[in-house]
Amino acid sequence: MMRKVLLAVGIAVGMLVIVTQANAQEKNVFMYGKVTTISGDSYTGPIRWGSDEVYWMETFNAQKTSNDFLRFLSKSEAEAISNESERKSWMGIDLRSLNIWENKFSRSNHQFDTQFGDIKSVEPTGKERARITLKNGVILEVNGSGYEDVGTAVRVYDEELGEVKLNWSRIEKVDFMEPDSMPSHSFGKPIFARVDAGRKGVFEGLIQWDKDERFMEEILDGKDRNGDKEIPFRSISKIAKGRSGSEVTLHSGRQLILTGTNDVNSQNSGIVVNAPGLGQVQIPWRDFEEMEILKTGSGLAYSDFPVSQGLSATIVTIDGDEHNGLIAFDLDEAWEFEILDAKDDNVEFKIPMRNIKNIIPKNSDYSTIVLRDGTDLLLGDHRDVSENNSGVLIFTSKDSEPVYVRWSRIDEIIFD
Repeated sequence: MMRKVLLAVGIAVGMLVIVTQANAQEKNVFMYGKVTTISGDSYTGPIRWGSDEVYWMETFNAQKTSNDFLRFLSKSEAEAISNESERKSWMGIDLRSLNIWENKFSRSNHQFDTQFGDIKSVEPTGKERARITLKNGVILEVNGSGYEDVGTAVRVYDEELGEVKLNWSRIEKVDFMEPDSMPSHSFGKPIFARVDAGRKGVFEGLIQWDKDERFMEEILDGKDRNGDKEIPFRSISKIAKGRSGSEVTLHSGRQLILTGTNDVNSQNSGIVVNAPGLGQVQIPWRDFEEMEILKTGSGLAYSDFPVSQGLSATIVTIDGDEHNGLIAFDLDEAWEFEILDAKDDNVEFKIPMRNIKNIIPKNSDYSTIVLRDGTDLLLGDHRDVSENNSGVLIFTSKDSEPVYVRWSRIDEIIFD
């Protein structure tokens, strides 16, 4: 009897594991939504933004057109700062009612980056402009001049019509949503992989090879001594960098030394990893060592992106003072969906603020970033983590004046 019970329990546990794995594999990592045209037609299905982004974890890039947080600075402080930001109610403060200093001082533009999974809708408002509504209701007016994500075509894999390409000028609105069930068709099967970047780290997630190929059916091009080779990524187990090309190992164990194309040599544009819990990492060829393609992997579905409530943190100064409340980081980022940009040498990181636990300035150029999973990163070469940061505003309560702390006075930022 006991043996039968144990057998039944074992079968039940096995089935649970299988179901759990199946659910993980069925998570929809692809963008999905409804695109409505100016003529009132609509198309619903998986979305490809331009010819590039297809995953919720990929980033939408543009430029902010305003910064209401400048209103809280004295004129002398504001004249020393150049930045942009958003307009929206925050901690009960209606930023839409605020006015910033008129053009009495120069202002540099702040980039707006966020993962597509944090966006509720995009509405074109001009050839190079758009209105972005985030999941938490924040509305941003952005300028897309110099960026590929504003003014681009949008492709929808409509269930009945197949792939439909819609030019920016024809789009009234794009509404993002979680599909009711896994779409039966999409643009391809994603590449999940583990990428070894040497001392810069090992990163795992959704891959863009050569900042281009994203799908298992796409082709790795190269040449060996017998001529041209076109190998689908679905056949590849591992790619390792060699002296003048790459060693490619297939699932069968067969190995090929490929050269001659930017897929396999130093002309490769780099490998992009979209890693859950971290963000996006762009690894140049010089730092790449090898990539192992995984049978399954992890990504984020639309429902995995929580509604942002506002960045809440404790600011510890070099004098030992502590200020706690909602903050405007770099007098600009106020929400968890916003992105910290920085580099480790030539490896670029785009980290959603929600994934960060601590920021510790180390010197004029670098800061230590501690992720919520405990990972430490020493990053620099960007205003977010260097002396070019405009500092932090701390709103300790709705009714009190915010505290402004210059970057040079910050010892540590501890996010709640």
